[in-house]
Amino acid sequence: MVCCAAMDTAGAIPGLDWLDGPSLLVNGERAADLTPKVLSLIEDGDPAPLRSWLAEVGIRPEKPVRLV
Repeated sequence: MVCCAAMDTAGAIPGLDWLDGPSLLVNGERAADLTPKVLSLIEDGDPAPLRSWLAEVGIRPEKPVRLV
């Protein structure tokens, strides 16, 4: 859902890293720091790191995500 929201609201695009597999490209750069932020939410229940990243990138979490 984070990747869909990034594509819908921030113009991110899916990418493929030859070593790590699927990745998210935001402004032409790989979002390498995204995984620990998502894990913090999932494993610790702490949304703060992911929320700050969303705001930094310009992703609006209140906007509905289109699943096409």
